[in-house]
Amino acid sequence: MGDDLIESYTGFRTISTGVVNGIKRPLLNGKFVYLFGPLDQGYWPDGLHLPPTLEAMVYDLELVKSLGMNLVRKHIKIEPDLFYEACDRLGLLVMQDMPSMRVHTNARPTDAEQAEFERQLEIMIKEHRNYPSIVTWVIYNEGWGQITDRYPEFHITDRIRQLDPTRLINSVTGWHDHGAGDYHDNHHYADPQCGTPFYSLPNTPYDSSRIGFQGEYGGLGHRPLDEHLWPVQAAVRTINETYEMHADEASYNYRAHVLFDLLRQQVEHFACSGAVYTQTSDVEGEVNGLVTYDRRVVRVDVTQWKADIQALYDAAAARA
Repeated sequence: MGDDLIESYTGFRTISTGVVNGIKRPLLNGKFVYLFGPLDQGYWPDGLHLPPTLEAMVYDLELVKSLGMNLVRKHIKIEPDLFYEACDRLGLLVMQDMPSMRVHTNARPTDAEQAEFERQLEIMIKEHRNYPSIVTWVIYNEGWGQITDRYPEFHITDRIRQLDPTRLINSVTGWHDHGAGDYHDNHHYADPQCGTPFYSLPNTPYDSSRIGFQGEYGGLGHRPLDEHLWPVQAAVRTINETYEMHADEASYNYRAHVLFDLLRQQVEHFACSGAVYTQTSDVEGEVNGLVTYDRRVVRVDVTQWKADIQALYDAAAARA
């Protein structure tokens, strides 16, 4: 265009659902692919919402990819466009959350707030639907800002299908699931309950008409050296609120292996089609990341995690 050279790229893929050996599954290019990756919050000590550099942002994604994960769940945040381009080029699938409305205390969102939430959701989809890495839109997370005296997720799901029929919809990840969308999504820390005949409140029993999915699990914590902590006392005081704390990295990785084995068994025996491990990096007082908040220390045993993740894919392939 004039003196400017503009380059782009094209990605081809389909994402759909189908019944494979009697179980509803996510299908990538027509084949059941087990979805596994981290809850990716995308916060930084030297940028908060914005990565300090493009290289820093891509580092997180390359770490995820190097462990054999094929997915990131972008949690309650919309990233710069370069994030989705990087996922396209790396071959990482994205479950994209809609940022939540604030959680009202003993009050539902007003009709005006709900209308604005839905308006901005449409904008998010229209602005990002050209990125092939995005395979699922997520509407509500754990009831945050979700109206429960009626079920707006049903008409929102229908509207998303009109806007973008090429992707799946996770209408409710976690609590207050009334049957909308393509996923039945369980959250349970620390151990998973993925497509299983057992569950814990406030989750609901597995719904075989939808994809059995573990939207959040894990959350194993280990306090790093002070030099790698967020140096704010209010955040430090919350460290022990992490779902499960470990004395050292050996204990952390042992427990991760146990949880991976439980998840593998749920793939083999039940209807588990994918899972999201919490989380990519520590965030302030949340010390349960694959890597510390400053990205200086990778606490996972890479060899062990790669083997455990591959075992999930192998178990899923045996059922396909």
